[in-house]
Amino acid sequence: MQWSTIIEFGVGYGLVLSVLFTVAVFAGAAASRDFLLNDYPPAVQARYGKPRSARGRRVAACVGVFVWGVCGIPLMTSAMVGLGGALDGGLTFLSAAVCAGLIFATLSVYDLVVLDWIILVGLRPRLLVLPGTEGMAEYGDMGFHLSAALKGSPLIVVVGLVTGGIATLFVQVL
Repeated sequence: MQWSTIIEFGVGYGLVLSVLFTVAVFAGAAASRDFLLNDYPPAVQARYGKPRSARGRRVAACVGVFVWGVCGIPLMTSAMVGLGGALDGGLTFLSAAVCAGLIFATLSVYDLVVLDWIILVGLRPRLLVLPGTEGMAEYGDMGFHLSAALKGSPLIVVVGLVTGGIATLFVQVL
């Protein structure tokens, strides 16, 4: 198996998805500052004191459709097709599963390190700070973001296995 090719595709496509995800987060925040309300530390949510607005819920749904439907699925499909052509033996379950897992793992690490730690904790742009919560120390809680990332990490395996299975089925049918 050509592991370097699989890693190259997984990390490369993961970085592309990560950049698109970043654009979507900032666009979503510009449209409704509370669209990610449930992703803030509990103390920040409590001080904000309001549930996510109807506009915030709509924006969250639109961002989700954009990230996963418009970007995620086409990128994953492109990665699988490209990887199948780049590997000597074609696309197998293992190569597809590892590549898809790497795409999602890259997005997860990027989200934690770049979006959460560097941008939100470090730079703290006003666009991502909920009104009335400015200056709260809880925005600097790196452990909160790490804990949230770790809770979502089992999805990396699920995405890899499901994508590997679907890709393998398509390869066998075609």
